[in-house]
Amino acid sequence: MTTENMKLSRRGFLGLGAAATAAAAAAGLAGCAPKTMAETGPAEPEGYTWETAPEPITEVDATEETDVVVIGGGIAGFSAACSAAEKGAKVVLLEKTGAGQFRGIDYGAIGGKLQLEAGIDLRDRKQDVLQEVLRWGDHRGDYRVVKAWVDHSAEALDWAADMLTNHGITIAPMPMEMQVIPDAWYEHYATDAFQIVPTDELIAEGGEAGYEPPFAIGWAKAFTAYAGELGVDVRFNTEALQLVQDEAGAVAGVVCEDKAGVTRIDAKAVVMATGGYGNDEEMMDAFIPGHAEDVHNISTPPHNTGDGIRMGAWVGGAIDEAPHCPMYFDEGVEGLEHMPSIPLTRQPWLYLNDLGERFCNEDMPYAFVCRAHNAQPRHMKWVFWDSKWEIDGPAMGMVVCKDFRSPLHNPEEIQQFIEEGTILSADTIDGLLAKMEGIDAETAKASIERYNELCAAGVDEGFGKRRQCLSSLTEPPFYGVHAGTTLLVTMGGLKINENQQVIDADAHPIEGLWAAGNCSGSFFFGDYPITISGASHGRACTGGRRAGQFAADRALGA
Repeated sequence: MTTENMKLSRRGFLGLGAAATAAAAAAGLAGCAPKTMAETGPAEPEGYTWETAPEPITEVDATEETDVVVIGGGIAGFSAACSAAEKGAKVVLLEKTGAGQFRGIDYGAIGGKLQLEAGIDLRDRKQDVLQEVLRWGDHRGDYRVVKAWVDHSAEALDWAADMLTNHGITIAPMPMEMQVIPDAWYEHYATDAFQIVPTDELIAEGGEAGYEPPFAIGWAKAFTAYAGELGVDVRFNTEALQLVQDEAGAVAGVVCEDKAGVTRIDAKAVVMATGGYGNDEEMMDAFIPGHAEDVHNISTPPHNTGDGIRMGAWVGGAIDEAPHCPMYFDEGVEGLEHMPSIPLTRQPWLYLNDLGERFCNEDMPYAFVCRAHNAQPRHMKWVFWDSKWEIDGPAMGMVVCKDFRSPLHNPEEIQQFIEEGTILSADTIDGLLAKMEGIDAETAKASIERYNELCAAGVDEGFGKRRQCLSSLTEPPFYGVHAGTTLLVTMGGLKINENQQVIDADAHPIEGLWAAGNCSGSFFFGDYPITISGASHGRACTGGRRAGQFAADRALGA
């Protein structure tokens, strides 16, 4: 079964018809299943669905017992399940899709062994990294929770690196030059623990299975194999419906459903690792203000509907106050709703708004670019470059997923987009502007002329962009796209303490319940700190591993 990491356009997000809505609603379990985008509208007067717990499910087809249940089969969930099993716990992992859910290319840590081997040592800068996370979140994050990642990430990611290597997945250090722009006005931290080497085999297998990027299937192959070796009972196509509580209010299991029916699994500890809610409009409306106008398309997996956050809230868990942190990338291209994250259209070329005016220093972190163009007409921007892109683009020195590296950078794919007209092209500036519907061509032409003057002078007197990014529009053919914001994932969720325990509104732990990954909160706010490479996946792996260990300790009476 594929991972279905499709990108959903905003038109698809908001434009599902009544017939589709009715059919989708009929398929859910009343009062239990989280609402999908097709099913939800404005919040009912009585409140949000997570604010009132449904009646407990008492009619089940089977009852089981185990030590630890992990809900969710991504990097956080598999890290939790395997870590709990390593301690001797009997573990069941529930995943509602048909395969392990892994994506992305960066996995952050501080002081990992492959980092040290590559000469990258940030161990004396832990406080700087911690403060950078908090600064991006306006210091709404919990210092103690962020510090737990900072202090434990090296052990967790070294463990993951060994696990991958031991199961045939080739990894390598991430070189400094692929993480840091030396002369940028903002500082990057080289926190990538390692990279999976994108072999032809992984790309072919992962592409066929729908992983994004394809080589992310390496995580699924290795973790699934390791979980089996440890005796973890991994159950795909099994959806968690509700948590079970004992008389004292502690979490004591989960009710789940698969094709065989409804099962209650009694457990001494539960780890929630269900991901975010990017495809749940009710939660998006509540926690990501302005998303309907700001987000051009969505690449978050369609099964990310906030299930775990709801289940945690129903047993008393507190949720991060709005607004939550969205992971915004500047990769949404009009006319291609399933645009892959190619570096070309995301470089700091010339950006103009519909008025034909330049409006920002184009050389900014992803989220800042998105915030800037979301303040413009139609919440989008026009991006311009010319035939020098093969030289000027790499010379800008962009890093992480804006780096011109394979498989993100694919010249054959770019040529296809040009031939199809997804990337606009013309032999003259006038010809290119004529293809850009909605732009003030006269003002845009004057802005381009002025920009070319700045490029020739080598000094951006308008917005202060660094010299390396001043690429003139002088050599035909000329290219352009109309680009907006892509939502990758949401990053707010159940409040936790530094031991990954879900806490209530008074900051008291919910006994028996832990959370990790994007269904957990208390960490990211404001915007995602892309200057800290791999912070999202690094947090998920580290938090998952620690949650699994703590859950096993409780279950085994350690």
